Amino acid sequence: MNRRLFLQNIGLTTSVLLADRFAFASDETTDVIVVGAGMSGMYAAYQLEQQGLSVRVLEASKRVGGRMYTLDELPWKPNTGGTEVGDGYGRLIDIAQKVGVKMVEPAGEGRGAATVYVVGGEKVLDKDWPTSPFNKLTDSEKKYAPALLETMLLNGKNPLQTLEDWYNPKFAQYDIPLAEFLKKNGASDEAIRLINANANTNDIATTSTLNVLKSMTFRAKGGSKKTLRIEGGSQRLPETIASQLRRPVELGKKVTEINDRGGRVTVTCAGGSSYTAGRVIVTVPMAVMKTVKFTKGLTPLHLEAARNLPYTQITQLHVAAKTAFWESDGLPMNMWTDGPFGRIFLNKGDNGQVGLLSWVNGLEAMALDKISEKEIKNGFLKEMKALRPASEGQLEVLKINSWGNNPLARGAYYHLAPQQAAKFFPALLEPVGRVYFAGEHLGLQNNGMEAACESAAYVVRRITTP
Repeated sequence: MNRRLFLQNIGLTTSVLLADRFAFASDETTDVIVVGAGMSGMYAAYQLEQQGLSVRVLEASKRVGGRMYTLDELPWKPNTGGTEVGDGYGRLIDIAQKVGVKMVEPAGEGRGAATVYVVGGEKVLDKDWPTSPFNKLTDSEKKYAPALLETMLLNGKNPLQTLEDWYNPKFAQYDIPLAEFLKKNGASDEAIRLINANANTNDIATTSTLNVLKSMTFRAKGGSKKTLRIEGGSQRLPETIASQLRRPVELGKKVTEINDRGGRVTVTCAGGSSYTAGRVIVTVPMAVMKTVKFTKGLTPLHLEAARNLPYTQITQLHVAAKTAFWESDGLPMNMWTDGPFGRIFLNKGDNGQVGLLSWVNGLEAMALDKISEKEIKNGFLKEMKALRPASEGQLEVLKINSWGNNPLARGAYYHLAPQQAAKFFPALLEPVGRVYFAGEHLGLQNNGMEAACESAAYVVRRITTP
């Protein structure tokens, strides 16, 4: 693999005459088919069209955006995916500027950083946490609030120096479960329990330490100094890109089979419709890709990754509050809990309207995903009544979004299990015949939305470079 290609993915705007390589393009046969209309798919489609290629985008759902999802039906129009944009997200910000989508400073949320910690059902203000009788951490850990434990206990223990070190085999000693690494470095069982309560993964007992070190390195060296948001909601960016493509995105097209016949690739969708192209870019999550039949076959490594690369389960409850009950009970609204509904905080929309958001990760999200929405709503209202009696009769759960139960996502974003970093990366970026792969799970230097753009830019370069 040419390593320089990863560093030259920005600004693919020069038109390139590629007709000789894609001479058979017609109304029904395109140069490239993109599977998936999330950020990675939209970035790839736009850049390919800018270079003169014909592109068809097939999207299984009824909307454009994938995991960049804005709930326009709710008064405060919250994002339930793709929330934050670092100001160092070069590729994403560049394409947003080109299509006319603005980045804005996030609206203020809640009452500053004030937080109520709820541990074992007991409420503790963040300022009181270090001396609270409900703080069961060791003496050296007590000063750290639960939300900061992971970062503080790993402080000074990150050996990664570059954005790509996380998959370098020289750091294989860190490719062990995070819980095990923390324990070896003196963390108490209570610290490990609290970290796991709201970790950005499923379970720190089955997540590689490199997964966290990768994120820490990205935050430190990824170029972002502040957080922005996409004006009007995260979904506006992929929607706007789609509106500027020459061929409209085809919705409701769930791909079931991809047949690479050598000179051309045929893509078949549920219902029997099929399309041909010179190349295909698959941008769906690995957890979804395993549902697609590849007639020519994937490599054993791609198959293993499709089966085993884990995706973080996240379930979110979007809640309307009839009154600002937190002003009457004298406590800040933002809550960090070790209970079934995770973190609960104010969510202020760009339009000034406010709702509440319950953000549940990992094992607790999996538990919620096994019960009905009615049970989830009733359970949340009961929990809030117990913790904040003033909330009784003041709350209504308007929307529950489960990324784990979404068959087109099967999780909010990928993470690394032990022994997957150097094994899967960067090998998974390699095409199989005329089939290429992109998505947030294939960014080598970035995370999230920028990783989606990075991997798409890499594939575009592979396709368009003679």
